[in-house]
Amino acid sequence: MSMNLIISIDRNDERSLQVQLYEALRDQILKGSLPAGKRLPSTRSMSSQLGIARNTVVLAYERLAAEDYITSRAKAGIFVNDRLPDATVLLRNGHSAAPPVRKRVRLGRNPSFTGRSPQLWHEKRARPQFDFFVGRPHPAGFPTSFWQRAIAKHLAYARGAQTEYGDPRGLSTLREAIAAHLADTRGISPGADQIMITSGIQGALNLLARIFLTGAPKASVAVENPCYQGAAYLFGSYGASIRPIDVDEQGIVVSQLEGFMGNLVYVTPSHQFPTGSTLSLDRRLHLLDWAYQTGSYVIEDDYDSDFRYDGPPLTALAGLDRNGHVIYLGTFSKSIGAGLRIGYAVLPRHLLDQARIVKSLTDNGAPWLEQAVIADFLNEGAFLRHLRRIRRSYMAARDAVVEAVERHFPGGALLGQECGMHMMWTLPPDLPSADEMQRLAKNCGVGLYPFQGAAVHEYGNPGRFRARSLVLGYTGLDKNDIREAFSRVADLLARSA
Repeated sequence: MSMNLIISIDRNDERSLQVQLYEALRDQILKGSLPAGKRLPSTRSMSSQLGIARNTVVLAYERLAAEDYITSRAKAGIFVNDRLPDATVLLRNGHSAAPPVRKRVRLGRNPSFTGRSPQLWHEKRARPQFDFFVGRPHPAGFPTSFWQRAIAKHLAYARGAQTEYGDPRGLSTLREAIAAHLADTRGISPGADQIMITSGIQGALNLLARIFLTGAPKASVAVENPCYQGAAYLFGSYGASIRPIDVDEQGIVVSQLEGFMGNLVYVTPSHQFPTGSTLSLDRRLHLLDWAYQTGSYVIEDDYDSDFRYDGPPLTALAGLDRNGHVIYLGTFSKSIGAGLRIGYAVLPRHLLDQARIVKSLTDNGAPWLEQAVIADFLNEGAFLRHLRRIRRSYMAARDAVVEAVERHFPGGALLGQECGMHMMWTLPPDLPSADEMQRLAKNCGVGLYPFQGAAVHEYGNPGRFRARSLVLGYTGLDKNDIREAFSRVADLLARSA
């Protein structure tokens, strides 16, 4: 006798008839409407009942059988399987069969990681029309034509390079090109074997934290105050205690390191983030002497030194180091684009073996194609031409910020004008707080950022700068946009007065 099932087939449904039948039967089996051992209609009977082709029913049944929902018994018919597959599969209607009752066995502890994420990327943030967020090269400055040519060339002559594992330290041609570039521009003369290619500055900091902080129960790291969130938060996530060291117009106050019991200090000497101060020569020498006398290491984050507008280029702190106590970090995120995620660390030779092992454990190397293109960019002189071109553009943007602030909001201070991609604006007393300025500016399409939203962390409550400082990243805007942005904010404040 033929058995009828309550199954609805909708010819307007985007799903095929076969899928509709398969899912309808599967759902009824998992819900128990079709219990184990229940006989199903024959393919001919089901085809007639639903008014669909017999082959459609055959294919649906075959899929159910392949997934062990039904079984065919010779000369007896087709039946719901006595042992169903995974009963925890989520169904289209949101129900699932009751899972078997099992006793929970605890085999270990829950994850113990704690940490905070730096505010460089905001998932839900729509960028304002005029956005002064930090660290963004201007999109129009990306060397698209060179990139297209170089990618095509390397793909044509790759000879399997894109399918093989590479040296975890990075492509040798890129490391050699970086070594030559640093010797010409930063006064450092490392061997290519001392250079480790990383995923930006953050990747380099992770590498160093693994080397110095893992397994050290009382590890301590000194950082500038205020400083880059990504460094402070990362060191803290490894369980290190943080010793904040004040900064002033000459950079980090090295004398405050006296008595510090840790062996790492993180600094941004060329353009302190966020205040923009440059570490004086006297303090550079003092810091190097302190590192030598205490056996400590200085992490030099040279994130935006490619852009110096006033005066000659500065020799990097690592260029003054004669005892192997400075670890130099560089990046192409600011000079080319953060989306490349290519940076590098220059390590003292006595750390190379440990660094090579840690690097191979963390990521086994950066993408080959991007490294090959950047190596060409450096070796062919295109990188220096690129820097000269965008440096002029960024200097014009800086001048526009200075002019607009002095015109509309006199009485404050713009720190860090000599180089880099941002300035710290200490607000004049007649303006609202930094948080209120951000809120008001947003209403007229301008993105202004207090410390927390600009990847800055300041220790101490209250901090010296936090409440009255904005960090102005100006390189993502042209000079006309900058003038319009400050004019809009000034007009809004005038109307609000």
